Amino acid sequence: MNIAELVAAGLKDTKLEILIFGPAVTPTSADALTASLQEKRRQIKETLVSDGHSARFGEDVVDPSLSGVLSDPLTQEIVAMRAADLILVLVLSPGSIAEATVISTQRDLCGKAVFYCLDDHQHGLVARRLQAVTAFGATHYLMSRNDIAECHLLAAIHEKVKDIRIGKAFLF
Repeated sequence: MNIAELVAAGLKDTKLEILIFGPAVTPTSADALTASLQEKRRQIKETLVSDGHSARFGEDVVDPSLSGVLSDPLTQEIVAMRAADLILVLVLSPGSIAEATVISTQRDLCGKAVFYCLDDHQHGLVARRLQAVTAFGATHYLMSRNDIAECHLLAAIHEKVKDIRIGKAFLF
């Protein structure tokens, strides 16, 4: 029995359901920072899918055919969040702030959420709230504009996905 082979096999067969929230990817924003986060979201999703995971944007899970209260996109996203293994939120746009706020009020969602806020917003209400909910299992990172440009954000996400994958494969 080779433990390295057993670990590799366990990880190979373990795929995650991941939701990625942030600025909507279309249309491309005229604001350079927002446009860079839109592109980073695309890169994150492409990388995770190429690694074999199911990665979706929040807007990908919304079904316009549902009616009544279920037609609400945020309600649909909450349903998808409950089924996800990992929720990544690039907190910058109005939509991602709303999603982060909802997640931060629900303990079961906090435990699977990772929030990325700009470091120049660290003293703002949203970033302070997200830092506070780390007590309930959420993860909160401050990122610089340089972190986004130099792919440090993507590397940090890869490490988090690796940890969750190991946990799902061998602990849960």
